Amino acid sequence: MSVEPPSQHLTFLFADVEGSTRLAENHGVDARVALTRYHELAATTCERHGGRIFERIGDGAYAAFPHALDAVIAADELQGRIATEDWGAVGRVRIRIAIVSGEVEDRDERFFGVALFRAARLQDLAGGGETLLGASAVDDLQGRLPAGTILRDLGEQRLRDVPTPERVYALVHTSRARSSEVALSLDFEEQGTDAVTDEDGPIRVLLVDDHAVVRRGLRGFLELIKDFDVVGEAENGREGVAAADRLAPDVVLMDLLMPEMGGLEAIAAIKEAHPEIEIVAVTSFIEEEKVTSALEAGASGYLLKDAEADEVAQAIRAAYNGEVHLDPAVSRLLAQRLRQRKDAEPVEPLTGREKEVLAQLAKGASNKEIAYELGITERTARTHVSNILGKLALASRTQAALYAVEHKLV
Repeated sequence: MSVEPPSQHLTFLFADVEGSTRLAENHGVDARVALTRYHELAATTCERHGGRIFERIGDGAYAAFPHALDAVIAADELQGRIATEDWGAVGRVRIRIAIVSGEVEDRDERFFGVALFRAARLQDLAGGGETLLGASAVDDLQGRLPAGTILRDLGEQRLRDVPTPERVYALVHTSRARSSEVALSLDFEEQGTDAVTDEDGPIRVLLVDDHAVVRRGLRGFLELIKDFDVVGEAENGREGVAAADRLAPDVVLMDLLMPEMGGLEAIAAIKEAHPEIEIVAVTSFIEEEKVTSALEAGASGYLLKDAEADEVAQAIRAAYNGEVHLDPAVSRLLAQRLRQRKDAEPVEPLTGREKEVLAQLAKGASNKEIAYELGITERTARTHVSNILGKLALASRTQAALYAVEHKLV
């Protein structure tokens, strides 16, 4: 008569190195040294908090913990140690961590169960420097978190080969969290209270482009700059929208021509869901309709793919600071179109109030801000903006702003 192996409820921490194959190809022996050091850090950190590494495969380190909170504390500490470690010639190492709880069978110190499968699939969803938690682990936490961290609810996510969606949460340092998120999470028992906003950390950048070589080149350049942190990549607009939901970047570099969902649609979707995320449109050619459409959809900048690296960095910083940055060729195109209209008076002259609204547009004000500044309703402000665009035969608010500058209305 066979005896069923004992089962127990454990929390699993799965970690691996983002881009380990690329590191090995580019750095050889130095990459192997870095990988060995990473495994040492993973083992000592997990052991310090009551866990143990039960398996290592390549760059994968798999640990089991009796308690979910200990696993989360270990993950938080490990990410910090990886981020501050001197990796020598390799430059930087970033790891992906997934944490899942569940019932598993213990067979000769080897574990078997659905929780392990879900942890592996959840890890596939993570980006470098990111720690994701499944709903089972969050339930086990019972409202407790390491000091100085919060959970960001990423909603239900489809995991590969898993029939039902998984509720996923990201573990975030308050140094990387928005102040509103920190305020909403003060009810966690071990929550730190010294909140720090995004402005104190590097600019979190998401790359969305269907050409892997373009993404690789952009990542390679941006990762050399101290105030940038490339938090993820996506190869089409649909993946870009999902990645923006999951990673909450500060700035997205968005290609316009991509399969499945184009950049214009993706820009609109991201801005509708996350108006605080800034987007810089990137494309290979200038087409006035595409330029105006991107800006109208919510892009904060427009670059050509042949732009110099420093200009890309400048555009990202400008977007992060709430400014509009246009490729010089794009600026010339829009200015030329406005000059062509400059000598011709509008069919119907602007009213005094419309000129006031136009001056606010030139400052980059939203309809809500215009309404507040001029003491009118937001609906009235929206109507004035529409009338202005119609009278001046302009296609976007950005063109209206340029018109105001050309005509010295500001």
